[in-house]
Amino acid sequence: MPVDAKHPQYTAYLAKWKRCRDVACGQDAVHDAGPTYLPKLKEQVAADYNAYLLRTPFYNATWRTISGLKGMLFMQPPKVEAPEGVKEYFDDITMSGVPLNLFVQDVCEEALKIGRIGVLVDYPDVAVTDITSAQAVAQNLRPTMQSYWAEEIINWRLGRVNNKTVLVMVVLTENYSKPEDEFTEKTELRYRVLDLVTSVEDGKAVSRYRVRVFRKEKKTDILVSESFPLMNGKSLDYIPFVFIGPDDVTPEVDDPPLIDLVDLNLSHYRTSADYEHGCHFAGLPQAWIAGYRPENAGDKMYIGGPSAWTFSDPNAKAEYLEFTGQGLGALEKNLAGKEQRMAVLGARMLEPQKKAPEAADSGSIRRKGEESMLSAAAQAISLGVTIALRWFTEWGGGDPAKVEFELNRDFYPAPMTAQMLTALVSSWQQGAYSDQVLFENLQQGEIISRETTLEEEQQRRADRPPPAPAGARLPGEREPAPAE
Repeated sequence: MPVDAKHPQYTAYLAKWKRCRDVACGQDAVHDAGPTYLPKLKEQVAADYNAYLLRTPFYNATWRTISGLKGMLFMQPPKVEAPEGVKEYFDDITMSGVPLNLFVQDVCEEALKIGRIGVLVDYPDVAVTDITSAQAVAQNLRPTMQSYWAEEIINWRLGRVNNKTVLVMVVLTENYSKPEDEFTEKTELRYRVLDLVTSVEDGKAVSRYRVRVFRKEKKTDILVSESFPLMNGKSLDYIPFVFIGPDDVTPEVDDPPLIDLVDLNLSHYRTSADYEHGCHFAGLPQAWIAGYRPENAGDKMYIGGPSAWTFSDPNAKAEYLEFTGQGLGALEKNLAGKEQRMAVLGARMLEPQKKAPEAADSGSIRRKGEESMLSAAAQAISLGVTIALRWFTEWGGGDPAKVEFELNRDFYPAPMTAQMLTALVSSWQQGAYSDQVLFENLQQGEIISRETTLEEEQQRRADRPPPAPAGARLPGEREPAPAE
Protein backbone atom coordinates (compact mmCIF):
# COMPACT_ATOMS: atom_id res chain seq x y z
CA MET A 1 0.00 0.00 0.00
CA PRO A 2 1.22 3.57 -0.62
CA VAL A 3 2.41 5.72 2.25
CA ASP A 4 -0.70 7.95 1.97
CA ALA A 5 -3.10 5.02 2.55
CA LYS A 6 -5.84 5.99 5.02
CA HIS A 7 -7.07 4.02 8.02
CA PRO A 8 -10.76 3.00 7.62
CA GLN A 9 -11.72 4.92 10.77
CA TYR A 10 -9.96 8.01 9.45
CA THR A 11 -12.04 7.90 6.27
CA ALA A 12 -15.25 7.27 8.23
CA TYR A 13 -14.78 10.21 10.60
CA LEU A 14 -13.16 12.80 8.32
CA ALA A 15 -16.48 14.45 7.37
CA LYS A 16 -17.49 14.77 11.04
CA TRP A 17 -14.15 16.34 11.92
CA LYS A 18 -14.52 18.88 9.11
CA ARG A 19 -18.04 19.72 10.25
CA CYS A 20 -16.88 20.29 13.82
CA ARG A 21 -13.88 22.35 12.75
CA ASP A 22 -15.87 24.54 10.34
CA VAL A 23 -18.61 25.24 12.88
CA ALA A 24 -16.08 26.06 15.62
CA CYS A 25 -14.17 28.36 13.24
CA GLY A 26 -17.30 30.44 12.76
CA GLN A 27 -19.23 32.31 10.12
CA ASP A 28 -16.51 32.67 7.48
CA ALA A 29 -15.80 28.93 7.38
CA VAL A 30 -19.51 28.04 7.36
CA HIS A 31 -20.25 30.56 4.59
CA ASP A 32 -17.25 29.32 2.56
CA ALA A 33 -18.73 25.80 2.63
CA GLY A 34 -21.75 27.16 0.72
CA PRO A 35 -24.35 24.51 -0.21
CA THR A 36 -22.67 21.94 2.05
CA TYR A 37 -24.36 23.52 5.08
CA LEU A 38 -26.94 25.76 3.37
CA PRO A 39 -28.54 24.09 0.31
CA LYS A 40 -29.69 26.25 -2.59
CA LEU A 41 -33.37 26.99 -2.98
CA LYS A 42 -35.10 25.56 -6.04
CA GLU A 43 -34.04 27.30 -9.28
CA GLN A 44 -31.87 29.75 -7.33
CA VAL A 45 -29.14 31.23 -9.55
CA ALA A 46 -25.62 31.98 -8.28
CA ALA A 47 -26.18 35.71 -7.66
CA ASP A 48 -29.41 35.08 -5.72
CA TYR A 49 -27.77 32.31 -3.69
CA ASN A 50 -24.80 34.54 -2.78
CA ALA A 51 -27.20 37.22 -1.53
CA TYR A 52 -29.17 34.55 0.35
CA LEU A 53 -25.92 33.34 1.95
CA LEU A 54 -24.65 36.79 2.93
CA ARG A 55 -27.96 37.69 4.57
CA THR A 56 -27.69 34.68 6.89
CA PRO A 57 -25.75 35.20 10.15
CA PHE A 58 -24.15 32.29 11.98
CA TYR A 59 -24.84 32.04 15.72
CA ASN A 60 -21.67 30.30 16.95
CA ALA A 61 -22.88 28.56 20.10
CA THR A 62 -20.37 25.75 19.52
CA TRP A 63 -17.26 27.90 19.89
CA ARG A 64 -18.70 29.71 22.89
CA THR A 65 -19.25 26.34 24.56
CA ILE A 66 -15.74 25.09 23.74
CA SER A 67 -14.19 28.33 24.99
CA GLY A 68 -16.19 28.17 28.23
CA LEU A 69 -15.35 24.52 28.88
CA LYS A 70 -11.67 25.13 28.23
CA GLY A 71 -11.79 28.07 30.61
CA MET A 72 -13.19 25.78 33.33
CA LEU A 73 -10.34 23.31 32.80
CA PHE A 74 -7.88 26.14 33.44
CA MET A 75 -9.86 27.88 36.17
CA GLN A 76 -7.03 26.75 38.42
CA PRO A 77 -3.45 26.28 37.12
CA PRO A 78 -2.60 22.66 36.27
CA LYS A 79 -0.59 20.74 38.86
CA VAL A 80 2.82 19.95 37.34
CA GLU A 81 5.49 17.86 39.02
CA ALA A 82 8.81 17.20 37.28
CA PRO A 83 12.55 17.15 38.02
CA GLU A 84 14.03 20.64 38.27
CA GLY A 85 16.52 19.97 35.47
CA VAL A 86 13.67 19.40 33.02
CA LYS A 87 11.25 22.10 34.21
CA GLU A 88 13.33 24.82 32.55
CA TYR A 89 12.37 23.33 29.17
CA PHE A 90 8.66 23.83 29.93
CA ASP A 91 8.94 27.52 29.04
CA ASP A 92 9.41 26.41 25.42
CA ILE A 93 8.13 22.86 25.10
CA THR A 94 8.07 22.88 21.28
CA MET A 95 11.33 24.74 20.56
CA SER A 96 9.19 27.25 18.67
CA GLY A 97 8.28 29.51 21.59
CA VAL A 98 5.21 27.68 22.96
CA PRO A 99 5.24 27.07 26.75
CA LEU A 100 3.76 23.92 28.25
CA ASN A 101 0.67 25.68 29.61
CA LEU A 102 -0.37 27.06 26.18
CA PHE A 103 0.54 23.76 24.50
CA VAL A 104 -1.85 21.89 26.80
CA GLN A 105 -4.56 24.51 26.23
CA ASP A 106 -4.37 23.74 22.50
CA VAL A 107 -4.54 20.02 23.27
CA CYS A 108 -7.66 20.56 25.39
CA GLU A 109 -9.29 22.66 22.67
CA GLU A 110 -8.76 19.96 20.05
CA ALA A 111 -9.96 17.21 22.39
CA LEU A 112 -13.19 19.15 23.00
CA LYS A 113 -13.63 20.36 19.41
CA ILE A 114 -12.70 17.23 17.42
CA GLY A 115 -12.32 14.58 20.11
CA ARG A 116 -8.81 13.60 19.00
CA ILE A 117 -5.23 14.91 18.90
CA GLY A 118 -1.81 13.29 18.92
CA VAL A 119 1.38 14.32 20.73
CA LEU A 120 4.84 13.26 19.54
CA VAL A 121 7.91 13.49 21.75
CA ASP A 122 10.99 13.95 19.59
CA TYR A 123 14.72 14.60 19.79
CA PRO A 124 17.15 16.06 17.21
CA ASP A 125 18.65 13.40 14.98
CA VAL A 126 22.25 13.54 16.22
CA ALA A 127 24.67 11.22 17.95
CA VAL A 128 24.18 12.66 21.42
CA THR A 129 26.57 10.14 22.97
CA ASP A 130 29.49 11.78 21.16
CA ILE A 131 29.11 15.20 22.83
CA THR A 132 29.11 16.50 26.37
CA SER A 133 26.04 17.77 28.22
CA ALA A 134 27.35 21.34 27.96
CA GLN A 135 27.71 20.98 24.19
CA ALA A 136 24.18 19.59 23.94
CA VAL A 137 22.80 22.59 25.84
CA ALA A 138 24.79 25.03 23.68
CA GLN A 139 23.39 23.43 20.51
CA ASN A 140 19.79 23.27 21.86
CA LEU A 141 19.87 19.49 21.69
CA ARG A 142 16.92 18.59 23.88
CA PRO A 143 13.56 16.87 23.59
CA THR A 144 10.49 18.61 22.20
CA MET A 145 6.75 17.93 22.07
CA GLN A 146 4.75 18.41 18.87
CA SER A 147 0.99 18.11 18.40
CA TYR A 148 -0.83 16.67 15.37
CA TRP A 149 -4.47 17.31 14.51
CA ALA A 150 -6.78 14.36 13.89
CA GLU A 151 -6.75 15.12 10.15
CA GLU A 152 -2.93 14.85 10.16
CA ILE A 153 -2.91 11.33 11.65
CA ILE A 154 -3.92 9.39 8.55
CA ASN A 155 -3.01 5.82 9.51
CA TRP A 156 -2.05 3.70 12.51
CA ARG A 157 -1.74 0.09 13.57
CA LEU A 158 -1.63 -1.85 16.83
CA GLY A 159 0.34 -5.06 17.30
CA ARG A 160 1.61 -7.52 19.90
CA VAL A 161 5.09 -6.85 21.30
CA ASN A 162 6.30 -8.88 24.28
CA ASN A 163 2.70 -10.08 24.81
CA LYS A 164 1.40 -6.50 25.01
CA THR A 165 -0.81 -4.70 22.52
CA VAL A 166 1.05 -1.51 21.59
CA LEU A 167 1.21 1.05 18.81
CA VAL A 168 3.49 -0.36 16.10
CA MET A 169 2.91 2.16 13.31
CA VAL A 170 1.52 5.67 12.83
CA VAL A 171 1.62 7.87 9.71
CA LEU A 172 1.55 11.66 10.05
CA THR A 173 1.26 14.36 7.39
CA GLU A 174 3.39 17.51 7.57
CA ASN A 175 3.80 20.63 5.45
CA TYR A 176 7.46 21.05 4.58
CA SER A 177 8.48 24.53 3.40
CA LYS A 178 11.58 25.19 1.35
CA PRO A 179 12.65 28.59 -0.07
CA GLU A 180 12.48 29.14 -3.82
CA ASP A 181 14.18 32.54 -3.74
CA GLU A 182 14.80 35.43 -1.35
CA PHE A 183 11.10 36.21 -0.82
CA THR A 184 9.03 33.14 -1.66
CA GLU A 185 8.90 29.55 -0.53
CA LYS A 186 7.26 26.35 -1.72
CA THR A 187 5.22 24.08 0.54
CA GLU A 188 5.38 20.32 0.02
CA LEU A 189 3.29 17.64 1.71
CA ARG A 190 5.39 15.01 3.42
CA TYR A 191 4.60 11.85 5.36
CA ARG A 192 6.32 10.98 8.65
CA VAL A 193 6.13 7.24 9.33
CA LEU A 194 6.82 6.09 12.89
CA ASP A 195 7.07 2.33 13.36
CA LEU A 196 8.70 -0.48 15.30
CA VAL A 197 11.17 -2.68 13.44
CA THR A 198 11.57 -6.14 14.94
CA SER A 199 14.74 -8.19 14.48
CA VAL A 200 16.27 -11.23 16.15
CA GLU A 201 19.41 -10.60 18.19
CA ASP A 202 21.05 -13.40 20.19
CA GLY A 203 17.97 -15.52 19.65
CA LYS A 204 15.67 -12.86 21.08
CA ALA A 205 13.16 -10.60 19.26
CA VAL A 206 14.15 -6.94 19.64
CA SER A 207 11.99 -3.97 18.59
CA ARG A 208 13.55 -0.65 17.58
CA TYR A 209 11.79 2.66 17.00
CA ARG A 210 12.28 3.97 13.45
CA VAL A 211 11.38 7.32 11.83
CA ARG A 212 11.06 7.68 8.05
CA VAL A 213 10.01 10.70 6.00
CA PHE A 214 8.48 10.31 2.53
CA ARG A 215 7.27 12.60 -0.22
CA LYS A 216 5.08 11.77 -3.20
CA GLU A 217 6.29 12.21 -6.77
CA LYS A 218 3.90 11.14 -9.53
CA LYS A 219 2.19 8.64 -7.22
CA THR A 220 5.56 7.19 -6.21
CA ASP A 221 6.76 7.12 -2.58
CA ILE A 222 10.19 8.78 -2.35
CA LEU A 223 12.16 8.15 0.86
CA VAL A 224 13.64 11.44 2.10
CA SER A 225 15.24 10.30 5.37
CA GLU A 226 15.43 7.37 7.78
CA SER A 227 16.70 7.26 11.37
CA PHE A 228 16.61 5.18 14.55
CA PRO A 229 16.38 7.69 17.43
CA LEU A 230 18.38 6.95 20.58
CA MET A 231 17.44 7.78 24.14
CA ASN A 232 20.45 8.04 26.45
CA GLY A 233 22.48 6.04 23.93
CA LYS A 234 19.93 3.22 23.54
CA SER A 235 17.27 2.46 20.95
CA LEU A 236 13.65 2.94 21.96
CA ASP A 237 11.40 -0.13 22.03
CA TYR A 238 8.21 1.95 21.75
CA ILE A 239 6.83 4.80 19.65
CA PRO A 240 6.79 8.03 21.72
CA PHE A 241 3.42 9.11 20.31
CA VAL A 242 0.24 9.31 22.38
CA PHE A 243 -3.36 9.78 21.21
CA ILE A 244 -5.41 12.07 23.45
CA GLY A 245 -9.20 12.26 23.45
CA PRO A 246 -11.99 13.17 25.84
CA ASP A 247 -12.44 9.55 26.95
CA ASP A 248 -9.09 7.74 26.72
CA VAL A 249 -5.57 7.70 25.27
CA THR A 250 -6.03 4.87 22.75
CA PRO A 251 -5.94 5.09 18.93
CA GLU A 252 -9.64 4.11 18.77
CA VAL A 253 -11.68 6.92 17.19
CA ASP A 254 -14.79 8.14 19.04
CA ASP A 255 -17.45 10.65 18.10
CA PRO A 256 -16.52 14.27 18.83
CA PRO A 257 -17.95 15.08 22.28
CA LEU A 258 -19.96 18.07 20.98
CA ILE A 259 -21.16 16.59 17.68
CA ASP A 260 -24.83 16.88 18.71
CA LEU A 261 -24.31 20.57 19.47
CA VAL A 262 -22.52 21.06 16.14
CA ASP A 263 -25.38 19.49 14.18
CA LEU A 264 -28.00 21.52 16.04
CA ASN A 265 -25.92 24.66 15.45
CA LEU A 266 -26.07 23.99 11.69
CA SER A 267 -29.81 23.35 11.90
CA HIS A 268 -30.18 26.73 13.65
CA TYR A 269 -28.12 28.25 10.79
CA ARG A 270 -30.50 26.89 8.15
CA THR A 271 -33.57 28.07 10.09
CA SER A 272 -31.93 31.48 10.40
CA ALA A 273 -31.50 31.52 6.61
CA ASP A 274 -35.24 30.90 6.13
CA TYR A 275 -36.07 33.63 8.64
CA GLU A 276 -33.72 36.22 7.10
CA HIS A 277 -34.91 35.29 3.60
CA GLY A 278 -38.52 35.77 4.68
CA CYS A 279 -37.79 39.08 6.41
CA HIS A 280 -35.95 40.37 3.34
CA PHE A 281 -38.82 39.78 0.94
CA ALA A 282 -41.82 40.13 3.24
CA GLY A 283 -40.44 43.27 4.87
CA LEU A 284 -40.34 45.20 1.57
CA PRO A 285 -43.86 46.38 0.53
CA GLN A 286 -44.75 45.44 -3.05
CA ALA A 287 -46.78 47.87 -5.19
CA TRP A 288 -49.58 46.48 -7.40
CA ILE A 289 -51.83 48.13 -9.99
CA ALA A 290 -55.18 46.96 -11.36
CA GLY A 291 -57.20 48.35 -14.30
CA TYR A 292 -54.33 50.12 -16.01
CA ARG A 293 -52.61 49.48 -19.31
CA PRO A 294 -49.59 51.53 -20.40
CA GLU A 295 -50.05 53.53 -23.57
CA ASN A 296 -46.64 52.56 -24.86
CA ALA A 297 -44.93 49.23 -24.45
CA GLY A 298 -42.04 49.54 -22.05
CA ASP A 299 -43.40 52.52 -20.11
CA LYS A 300 -42.01 52.51 -16.55
CA MET A 301 -43.71 53.38 -13.29
CA TYR A 302 -41.65 55.18 -10.65
CA ILE A 303 -42.28 55.06 -6.90
CA GLY A 304 -41.50 57.86 -4.42
CA GLY A 305 -40.30 61.43 -4.68
CA PRO A 306 -42.09 63.76 -7.15
CA SER A 307 -43.47 60.87 -9.21
CA ALA A 308 -47.27 60.60 -9.52
CA TRP A 309 -49.43 57.92 -11.12
CA THR A 310 -52.47 59.02 -13.11
CA PHE A 311 -54.92 56.63 -14.73
CA SER A 312 -57.55 57.40 -17.42
CA ASP A 313 -59.77 54.61 -16.13
CA PRO A 314 -61.57 55.77 -12.96
CA ASN A 315 -61.83 52.12 -11.85
CA ALA A 316 -58.10 51.65 -11.87
CA LYS A 317 -56.41 51.41 -8.48
CA ALA A 318 -52.98 50.93 -6.90
CA GLU A 319 -52.07 49.57 -3.49
CA TYR A 320 -49.24 47.88 -1.60
CA LEU A 321 -48.96 44.21 -0.67
CA GLU A 322 -47.89 43.86 2.95
CA PHE A 323 -47.04 40.68 4.84
CA THR A 324 -49.50 39.44 7.47
CA GLY A 325 -49.79 36.16 9.34
CA GLN A 326 -47.71 34.05 11.75
CA GLY A 327 -45.19 32.51 9.32
CA LEU A 328 -42.14 34.48 10.45
CA GLY A 329 -43.27 34.28 14.08
CA ALA A 330 -43.08 30.49 13.88
CA LEU A 331 -39.53 30.69 12.50
CA GLU A 332 -38.54 33.15 15.23
CA LYS A 333 -39.91 30.80 17.89
CA ASN A 334 -38.06 27.89 16.25
CA LEU A 335 -34.78 29.82 16.45
CA ALA A 336 -35.28 30.62 20.13
CA GLY A 337 -36.09 26.97 20.87
CA LYS A 338 -32.93 25.75 19.14
CA GLU A 339 -30.81 28.29 21.02
CA GLN A 340 -32.21 26.94 24.28
CA ARG A 341 -31.50 23.34 23.25
CA MET A 342 -27.93 24.26 22.28
CA ALA A 343 -27.41 25.73 25.75
CA VAL A 344 -28.69 22.48 27.27
CA LEU A 345 -26.37 20.34 25.09
CA GLY A 346 -23.37 22.42 26.16
CA ALA A 347 -24.37 22.21 29.83
CA ARG A 348 -24.54 18.41 29.63
CA MET A 349 -20.74 18.33 29.58
CA LEU A 350 -20.97 19.44 33.21
CA GLU A 351 -23.77 17.13 34.35
CA PRO A 352 -23.02 13.95 36.32
CA GLN A 353 -22.98 10.89 34.10
CA LYS A 354 -25.03 8.91 36.60
CA LYS A 355 -27.47 9.95 39.26
CA ALA A 356 -26.23 10.23 42.81
CA PRO A 357 -28.61 9.46 45.69
CA GLU A 358 -30.22 12.53 47.17
CA ALA A 359 -28.88 13.64 50.54
CA ALA A 360 -28.77 16.73 52.70
CA ASP A 361 -25.87 18.09 50.66
CA SER A 362 -27.19 16.89 47.28
CA GLY A 363 -26.89 20.42 45.85
CA SER A 364 -23.18 20.43 46.60
CA ILE A 365 -22.77 16.97 45.06
CA ARG A 366 -24.44 18.07 41.85
CA ARG A 367 -22.32 21.24 41.65
CA LYS A 368 -18.98 19.49 42.05
CA GLY A 369 -19.45 17.65 38.75
CA GLU A 370 -16.86 15.03 39.68
CA GLU A 371 -18.53 12.50 37.36
CA SER A 372 -19.23 14.91 34.50
CA MET A 373 -18.07 14.43 30.92
CA LEU A 374 -15.77 17.44 31.30
CA SER A 375 -14.21 15.89 34.39
CA ALA A 376 -13.66 12.64 32.48
CA ALA A 377 -12.05 14.64 29.66
CA ALA A 378 -9.78 16.39 32.17
CA GLN A 379 -8.70 13.02 33.53
CA ALA A 380 -7.98 11.56 30.06
CA ILE A 381 -6.08 14.65 28.90
CA SER A 382 -4.08 14.72 32.14
CA LEU A 383 -3.10 11.09 31.61
CA GLY A 384 -2.04 11.70 28.00
CA VAL A 385 0.04 14.74 28.87
CA THR A 386 1.62 12.87 31.81
CA ILE A 387 2.66 10.02 29.48
CA ALA A 388 4.22 12.47 27.00
CA LEU A 389 5.99 14.43 29.76
CA ARG A 390 7.48 11.22 31.17
CA TRP A 391 8.98 10.39 27.78
CA PHE A 392 10.14 14.00 27.50
CA THR A 393 11.73 13.85 30.95
CA GLU A 394 13.48 10.55 30.31
CA TRP A 395 14.88 11.91 27.05
CA GLY A 396 16.01 15.00 28.96
CA GLY A 397 17.95 12.90 31.44
CA GLY A 398 15.49 13.09 34.35
CA ASP A 399 13.54 10.51 36.34
CA PRO A 400 10.14 9.91 34.61
CA ALA A 401 8.70 8.47 37.82
CA LYS A 402 8.73 11.97 39.31
CA VAL A 403 6.45 13.41 36.61
CA GLU A 404 2.75 14.10 37.15
CA PHE A 405 0.36 16.43 35.35
CA GLU A 406 -3.22 17.12 36.43
CA LEU A 407 -5.82 19.53 35.07
CA ASN A 408 -8.36 21.25 37.27
CA ARG A 409 -11.54 19.24 37.92
CA ASP A 410 -13.14 21.50 40.49
CA PHE A 411 -15.40 23.43 38.14
CA TYR A 412 -17.71 24.86 40.81
CA PRO A 413 -15.53 25.74 43.80
CA ALA A 414 -17.72 26.52 46.82
CA PRO A 415 -16.22 28.48 49.75
CA MET A 416 -16.22 26.61 53.04
CA THR A 417 -18.85 27.72 55.56
CA ALA A 418 -18.05 28.42 59.23
CA GLN A 419 -19.92 25.26 60.30
CA MET A 420 -17.99 23.10 57.83
CA LEU A 421 -14.67 24.62 58.96
CA THR A 422 -15.47 24.00 62.64
CA ALA A 423 -16.41 20.36 61.98
CA LEU A 424 -13.30 19.83 59.84
CA VAL A 425 -10.87 21.20 62.42
CA SER A 426 -12.62 19.35 65.25
CA SER A 427 -12.28 16.00 63.47
CA TRP A 428 -8.61 16.72 62.72
CA GLN A 429 -7.95 17.59 66.38
CA GLN A 430 -9.45 14.24 67.36
CA GLY A 431 -7.02 12.43 65.05
CA ALA A 432 -9.56 11.47 62.37
CA TYR A 433 -7.15 12.31 59.53
CA SER A 434 -3.68 13.68 58.82
CA ASP A 435 -2.38 17.24 58.40
CA GLN A 436 -2.21 16.63 54.63
CA VAL A 437 -5.94 15.77 54.40
CA LEU A 438 -6.85 18.82 56.47
CA PHE A 439 -4.65 21.03 54.29
CA GLU A 440 -6.17 19.72 51.01
CA ASN A 441 -9.69 20.32 52.32
CA LEU A 442 -8.77 23.87 53.33
CA GLN A 443 -7.48 24.44 49.78
CA GLN A 444 -10.68 23.08 48.24
CA GLY A 445 -12.72 25.30 50.56
CA GLU A 446 -10.70 28.34 49.40
CA ILE A 447 -9.31 28.98 52.88
CA ILE A 448 -5.73 28.45 51.67
CA SER A 449 -4.40 29.24 48.19
CA ARG A 450 -4.04 26.24 45.86
CA GLU A 451 -0.56 27.42 44.94
CA THR A 452 0.66 27.07 48.55
CA THR A 453 2.22 23.77 49.64
CA LEU A 454 1.79 22.14 53.04
CA GLU A 455 5.47 22.72 53.83
CA GLU A 456 5.21 26.43 53.00
CA GLU A 457 2.14 26.85 55.21
CA GLN A 458 3.82 25.00 58.10
CA GLN A 459 6.88 27.26 57.74
CA ARG A 460 4.68 30.35 57.85
CA ARG A 461 3.10 29.09 61.05
CA ALA A 462 6.52 28.46 62.57
CA ASP A 463 7.76 31.97 61.60
CA ARG A 464 4.80 33.91 62.96
CA PRO A 465 5.09 35.59 66.42
CA PRO A 466 3.30 33.94 69.35
CA PRO A 467 -0.33 35.03 69.77
CA ALA A 468 -0.93 37.95 72.16
CA PRO A 469 -2.62 37.12 75.48
CA ALA A 470 -6.29 37.90 75.86
CA GLY A 471 -6.90 41.62 76.39
CA ALA A 472 -3.43 42.69 75.16
CA ARG A 473 -3.20 45.64 72.78
CA LEU A 474 -1.50 45.45 69.39
CA PRO A 475 1.50 47.77 68.78
CA GLY A 476 0.24 51.33 68.20
CA GLU A 477 -3.26 50.55 69.43
CA ARG A 478 -4.69 53.14 71.82
CA GLU A 479 -5.96 52.29 75.25
CA PRO A 480 -9.75 52.26 75.26
CA ALA A 481 -11.42 55.21 76.98
CA PRO A 482 -12.86 54.43 80.46
CA ALA A 483 -16.58 53.78 80.56
CA GLU A 484 -18.65 56.63 81.96
